[in-house]
Order: sequence, then structure tokens, then C-alpha cells
Amino acid sequence: MNTIFDAMPVKVLEELERIEITIHEKEQRAFLDQADAQDLRSRHDEIIASWKARAEREGLDNLIAERQRQDMIAWVCDPLPSGIPAEAQGRER
Repeated sequence: MNTIFDAMPVKVLEELERIEITIHEKEQRAFLDQADAQDLRSRHDEIIASWKARAEREGLDNLIAERQRQDMIAWVCDPLPSGIPAEAQGRER
């Protein structure tokens, strides 16, 4: 019994084979990407849940005040885009 594939030239059959291989590879990659996305989504949710629990224990206002203190310290200690710490700006080298 003949099939449609018997009527196709070898070049067409080779192209079909390349397409099937590519489909399989892309589906496999998509599966892995979806699993990675789910892992990231879980990590995202865990971080938010941990901060909500911490806010319930320590108080949201206390956490906000701590963040502001840390931001002020970072502003003074972390290098600016020029690579020079903020506290060293204006000083002679």
C-alpha cells in the first residue's frame, strides 16, 4: 500500500525530517523554559510571603524605617557611577 510519502521527493522528505527534529527540540526547550518559569514564580511568591510574615512580626512601619536607614547608608558608602564613593566626592586624590 502506498502513502503520500511515497510520492514525495527525497528533498521534501529530508525537509520534513528536519522540521520534525526542530519541532521536538523546540517543544523540549519550551517544556524546560516553562519549568524554569514556574520555579521563578514560586521563588517570587516565597519572597513576598516571607516579607509579609516578617511585617506581621516586626511591623510594616519598622521595616520601612529599616529600609530607609539602609538606603541612606548605601547612598554614602556605595560607589557612584564614577566609581568614587559619595563621601570622597569633592576631596583631592
